[in-house]
Amino acid sequence: MNMPFFCQPGLLACAAAFLGACSSAPTHYHSLTPIHQTIRPSQSETGTIVCTSDATGPTSPEPIGTVLLAHLAVPAEANRMQLVLHQAPTRLSVYEAERWAGPLGDQISLILIDNLRNALPNLSITRDALLIGTGTPLQLNMEIEELDALAGKEATVRARWRLSVRGNAASNTGTCTARQPLRSRDLDELALAWSRALADISSALAASIQQRTGSDVSQK
Repeated sequence: MNMPFFCQPGLLACAAAFLGACSSAPTHYHSLTPIHQTIRPSQSETGTIVCTSDATGPTSPEPIGTVLLAHLAVPAEANRMQLVLHQAPTRLSVYEAERWAGPLGDQISLILIDNLRNALPNLSITRDALLIGTGTPLQLNMEIEELDALAGKEATVRARWRLSVRGNAASNTGTCTARQPLRSRDLDELALAWSRALADISSALAASIQQRTGSDVSQK
């Protein structure tokens, strides 16, 4: 005797949702990485960089031994956990399953500090005001005005900075736009391209700091 089969829509809906969750794409996490370079204010190993700066030389009344990264800002459209880039000049894509391993501003701060420490070994580079010691630090305020990419074409980082010393009205400013080619739409390649662009900007920034402080990078 055949037993009648009764369909229960609620159970079927739950089963479909469960199967859909199981088959969803896994989340991938990405991070930027330090890339150490020598000081090259207007050169790039793999891409292009264009910089302007008014730094002309040491202007501090006393020797500078510490650079304090006092402030770093990132663009609002990029300041999220998901990776964001342009698929076309007028179309922006947010990758829900491709995320940063940590806040973007923190990652960029750590990358800049690491790159600058390598380029300027005689200076203490920090973002912690408690570590500046007794001397007057050179204060660095930096804004990442653009961190963007056109898929499969190029990655771009544009940054503006200001160097100043408390009690000294003179300040030095600079702007750099670094571009790195993208051979594919691979997001791992994109994260590395942004890291290379930040390395180029770090090199140009190190040149401005060196001119402002008169630091000698030839000695450790």
